[in-house]
Amino acid sequence: MSSRITFVGMVVLLLLSSSCQESGCYKSQRNQILGKNEYNSKVYQEELYRLITESSDVDYYFEMREEIFGQSYLVINAFGDAFCGKLCLMIPEEDRASITFKDSAEFQGAQLIGLRYNKHKTDYGSALVYDSIEYIVD
Repeated sequence: MSSRITFVGMVVLLLLSSSCQESGCYKSQRNQILGKNEYNSKVYQEELYRLITESSDVDYYFEMREEIFGQSYLVINAFGDAFCGKLCLMIPEEDRASITFKDSAEFQGAQLIGLRYNKHKTDYGSALVYDSIEYIVD
């Protein structure tokens, strides 16, 4: 009986630790660029984009919607095999009214399946721009 309780306790701890992956990830960041820069900086976003494009499997989780100098962004937690980071996706003007994440608190932590975004050149460099999403797992 005690071995069964011990086994169940170990399973519960394993599940809890896997669900806390996000917070532990940022505290133990091994990538120097991601670890030393703010998530909304250009150098951070470029490094994270590079890591994502080199990775075969990345999971995305909605964090929040943010306004910076009048421009709307989605902040997405991206988890790869050897990295994690906060990806900032600009919301195009035409999508601001219709985007799924109107009430960001409702979707916080939801997994984003089939997230698509594009890299666009701007006058100030390049930006990652939200395109679409297949579905949300809440």
